[in-house]
Order: sequence, then structure tokens, then C-alpha cells
Amino acid sequence: MLPEDKEADSLRGNISVKAVKKEVEKKLRCLLADLPLPPELPGGDDLSKSPEEKKTATQLHSKRRPKICGPRYGEIKEKDIDWGKRCVDKFDIIGIIGEGTYGQVYKARDKDTGEMVALKKVRLDNEKEGFPITAIREIKILRQLTHQSIINMKEIVTDKEDALDFKKDKGAFYLVFEYMDHDLMGLLESGLVHFNENHIKSFMRQLMEGLDYCHKKNFLHRDIKCSNILLNNRGQIKLADFGLARLYSSEESRPYTNKVITLWYRPPELLLGEERYTPAIDVWSCGCILGELFTKKPIFQANQELAQLELIRHEENEVSDKQI
Repeated sequence: MLPEDKEADSLRGNISVKAVKKEVEKKLRCLLADLPLPPELPGGDDLSKSPEEKKTATQLHSKRRPKICGPRYGEIKEKDIDWGKRCVDKFDIIGIIGEGTYGQVYKARDKDTGEMVALKKVRLDNEKEGFPITAIREIKILRQLTHQSIINMKEIVTDKEDALDFKKDKGAFYLVFEYMDHDLMGLLESGLVHFNENHIKSFMRQLMEGLDYCHKKNFLHRDIKCSNILLNNRGQIKLADFGLARLYSSEESRPYTNKVITLWYRPPELLLGEERYTPAIDVWSCGCILGELFTKKPIFQANQELAQLELIRHEENEVSDKQI
């Protein structure tokens, strides 16, 4: 064999080996959409399935865990974006606009579309099982809610080009939301704006329409407060932060946790320890917000549950005396 032939055979062999390695690496690269959910926490509320889905799952005896990303069967992908495939580098970070439950929230611009978005960081540094359970709840529920008065979650992006292994390579993910200019608490505390009765009526109408939609979808929000109500410069209201939300069934006998809703917006039944509550708990919180829009401050401000109950009782007695 001529030296030229040997060299050609060697070159072909190297190319073949590289091609095989490349194919193996391609298969091993795991997309976020293929990663499993962490196990449910003991005693936690199971939001993953509706009663109909649970029945179907029991019949099929399926062993597979649900995926958190990628559209479900029959859903239309927004702008053909596959959740988890894009990296946060696809966005220009403009600045920090707040602090979320699991990390900072950034204002950013999508490099591809020029659209302004909010990036909610989900850090995994201290999470033994991967995604925080509250983040999983928020993702699952928001993907089932489409309403003009509920915040729109557009996609999930990673902090690196390749999706991360939840347990081995700790990093961060970002929930991508539509951008809103303000939250209601910040505006009220600033003292720079004045809401007249028409503003308040518009805000409350939008809030109650969004909440009514949630309740008709059988979801309780369980954390309605001014900091979770976002609005833009056009006066549009969006209900946000569904980390404590859960599926609700009037026929379910299992008790729910009563350690929900920020104290100042918590209804009497939860303060008294009720564990089988209804959508009325969210309506009470909305009533507290209505009062706050007029007074510019929370109407029931206590630092303990008993003191909170006493404030509510005292206000109720004052109203009764005035009516008499």
C-alpha cells in the first residue's frame, strides 16, 4: 500500500470516530424539557393533576413522571419557542427590578424580538431535589391559565447553553414573563400617584375578573396582596405569583394547609385554623386591597394572628355601631 493510501485510510478513520463521538454526545445532551420533576414533598399539596387526570393515570398505571416544560398535547407553542432550549444570553439584562421568592427579578430585552420581559431567577444552589416546589407549582398552574388579567409566562430559559442536571450541576433557570411597569404596593408606598374612584373601580374590576377566571378553573391563589398585583402604564392589572396556588375541589375531604396568605390579607377562617376553606379566602384578600386603595395603607396591620383577629373584630364592631 502506498503511503498516500495509508494516510487517506487514517484520515477516514479519524473522521468516522469523530462522527460517532459527536452522535453519542448529541444523545447525552439532555434538554430541560426531558428532565424529570423532583419528588413531591411529604404532606405537600398535590397540584400536578386534576381529578380526571388522576383517574386516567390510575387506569394506565403509568410510571413516568410528568415533564414541566414543553407544550402539552393540543397546546400551541407561542412563537414556536421550545421551553428550556434557549439560554439567558438571548436577552439583554437592563437591570434588577425586584426580589422574588427564589431569586432576583430582572428587566430584560429579547434580542430576537426586541420585546421587554421580566426574568425571574430560580436558583438551585440550596435545593437538594432540584427545582423549588413553589416554582414547579407556579409553572404548572400558569401554563393552564390564559387571561388578560393574569400574568403571562412566556418560557423558561437556562443560564448556560446546555440544560443542567438538577442534582450534579447546580445553576439557575429563569422564568420569562411579560414585562409590567409597576406593582401596586410600590405605587401606594411611593406616594407619588393618586388613584381616583374611576381608577380604583377599573383596578378592582380587572382583579376580580382574573380571580373569577382562576376560581372557575378550580384554582385558589392563596397569596393575593398588593405586591403580587402588577400593572403597566396603561392601567392594565395582572395577578402574579402563583407559588402558593393549588387546585381546589369542593368535594375533596383532605384538609389544606392554613399557613397561606400574608397575615395582613388573611381571612378570619384561616386565622381560626380552618383547613377546609373555599375560594372565599381570595375574595377577602381582594376586599383588603380595596380598602388599601382608598387609605393608601393596609387596613389590618398586626404582627400576630390573635392580634390580627382582634383588629378585624374591632373594625366589625365599629361598622355595626355606625349602622345602628
